[in-house]
Amino acid sequence: MSDKPVLLVVYDAGSLAPTRLAEAARDNGCSLVFVTAETDHAREMIPTLETVGSVVDTAGRTEAELLDALRALAPAGIITFSEFQIARTVRLAEALGLRYHRSADVEAITHKDRQRERFAEAGVDSVRFRTITAAEQADEAIAYVGLPAIIKPVIGASSRNTQAVTTPQECHAALADMFAGDGESPTETAVMLEELLVGRDTPAPWGDYIAVDCVADGDGDDVRPVFTTSKFALAEPFRERGGYGGFSVVPEDEERAVRDLACRAVRALRIHGVADVEIKLTADGPRVIEVNGRLGAWVDDLAVRSGTSDPAYVAVAAALGRPYETPEVKQDGPIAFHYLIVPPVGARRVASIRNVSALRRLPNVDRVTVLAEPGADADWRIGARGNTAAVIGSAANHRELAATVAAIENVDWITHE
Repeated sequence: MSDKPVLLVVYDAGSLAPTRLAEAARDNGCSLVFVTAETDHAREMIPTLETVGSVVDTAGRTEAELLDALRALAPAGIITFSEFQIARTVRLAEALGLRYHRSADVEAITHKDRQRERFAEAGVDSVRFRTITAAEQADEAIAYVGLPAIIKPVIGASSRNTQAVTTPQECHAALADMFAGDGESPTETAVMLEELLVGRDTPAPWGDYIAVDCVADGDGDDVRPVFTTSKFALAEPFRERGGYGGFSVVPEDEERAVRDLACRAVRALRIHGVADVEIKLTADGPRVIEVNGRLGAWVDDLAVRSGTSDPAYVAVAAALGRPYETPEVKQDGPIAFHYLIVPPVGARRVASIRNVSALRRLPNVDRVTVLAEPGADADWRIGARGNTAAVIGSAANHRELAATVAAIENVDWITHE
């Protein structure tokens, strides 16, 4: 058996590829043991995981049996990059005596309504909201929150079932649809009606929001930004079009204020390790949208390709309790981007795909990954699962990046119905 320290990775679909995690583990001098979730994705990935580490399959094991198997490995740390495995990772960490988010904080980390309460208590940000578990609660929620407002799941990711409402009728209809479901869209059991944070006027293709990934020790004594992901403008109603970094169109002094707010939000949740903080850029200053208690999507790729930082390395080092370095605000290129092509808001499915090579031939484009196929669901309510392609590349400056985005959107390569 290797004498390297063992890092447990509670594995499911998430924000970091196993091969990239293996590089970070090698650089930190540790061995990986993947604790696979009981999901189709995790089971399908076991052969791949076994090429970069060991696997402890949770299928057919009781919690006690799983803990016995993990204790025998004498692990030095634990981590997950999957939003839906955070709570389980907390339970395992606590039982094994490992550093991670605390059980007393996990609900605030994974439930957006509890986050809002924690932020208000800590003086970080205060936004009116109500938690709704049945469509009949709409009127009371509207009376308290006011309109316009935004509806989003209490637990969720990837812009699923997220939309703004401006009238009581729109709110009632949206809630009825979310709670009843129609066989095509996700059905919710708890959503929030939340005060709508209005972004400042921002020219296309730039977004009126930004994300900061931070690393923290869990006690609030050491919270630092690792990478800032600037965003492209949202697609209707609230669907991400991706991001870029590490040089932002946001002015340096404003980015510093954003990074400070992100660190305060992470501190309020008592995060241990890396977390992703989304922040709205309003006319009155930055406001917290939400925190995800794991590394953000595309963050590591953008940070590494732009030469800004190494979030995967930092995440592993933090999980092992080792020192790490974090960067200052970057004010020069190159600029790495990850642009998402999303269906029109009225689309229901992909009709045809052709001429993908036209996307690949565009200047500044390094890679195109087609995420859909003819017949695939394109309903906006499923969020990121409906994205049609990811376009990855780099640009020398913001003017060049804006031209690249316009060129991507002008390529005729897919039809919807």
